[in-house]
Amino acid sequence: MSDELSIERILEFLEKNNYSFSFKGNKKDVIKGFSTLFNYQENTMTFVSSLNRFSDYTDLFDSKEIQLIIIDPSEIIDDSFINVIQIEKPKNAFFSILDQFFDEDSTEVINPVTTERQSHISESAIIGRNVKIGIGCVIEGNVYIGDNTVIHHNVVIKSNTKIGKNCTIFSGTVIGERGFSPFTKNDGSRNMLKHYGGVTIEDDVHIGDNCCIIRGAIDDTIIKKGTKLNTMVHIAHNCIVGENTVITMPTHISGSVSIGDNCHIAAIVIRNQCNVGDGAVLGLGAVVVKDVPARATVIGNPAKPIKK
Repeated sequence: MSDELSIERILEFLEKNNYSFSFKGNKKDVIKGFSTLFNYQENTMTFVSSLNRFSDYTDLFDSKEIQLIIIDPSEIIDDSFINVIQIEKPKNAFFSILDQFFDEDSTEVINPVTTERQSHISESAIIGRNVKIGIGCVIEGNVYIGDNTVIHHNVVIKSNTKIGKNCTIFSGTVIGERGFSPFTKNDGSRNMLKHYGGVTIEDDVHIGDNCCIIRGAIDDTIIKKGTKLNTMVHIAHNCIVGENTVITMPTHISGSVSIGDNCHIAAIVIRNQCNVGDGAVLGLGAVVVKDVPARATVIGNPAKPIKK
């Protein structure tokens, strides 16, 4: 990935691929990578989904300027925009630009030659002291594993994954695979958005067997320190799971869910973009379709609060 990319090259790419758009700004300006609107990094490119409006988030940019933003034609151009592209389906255009200019998938082809213990560990992976790795594991490049972590058999750890100290990951788990994000193109056909984030797992995390933790779209999926996952837990892209939370099997957490510290989650489904407050209890079999306040207990389908 180049450190800098001129806006002129982005505009040429959009024109070449027959996108209909308008541009305001200086096409000679450059960007330095990409970021989300909610975690905007200086001099990067970002976008606003057509499902949202920038006007709802202007307070985040009282003292910031956005080097390049991609927005819907119906959006009002804000004073914080230095350069702006207005285009139908800005999210799709944004990820098309990432695919063209920032795709550095470091997935490695595994040769028939195996390691002494029949696992593949990339030479560029960083492995801490006293790490134990079982048989049949695949650890790709750009992976960091902290001291004293134990990885059981047949675990796959994809690139852009960081694992802290004293973690335990049981057999059959996959960490860092790309998520499921289909989108509809202008001609009605469907395609998949590629995810460019990673996974961050902090210290003292327990991950049971056959779990699946998906990489973020741009920012990392994060599991904070001390959290314990039982077997067969699925955590989708962009999720944040707080400290010392317990999640039992089988649980499915959809994309962009935020879960607080010290929660107890028991064999449930959580709809995408829900927020669960600190200390909440989500009872066995609940289907959570809206935010859960801190220290609340919810059960049922759809989940509703109960008195303790």
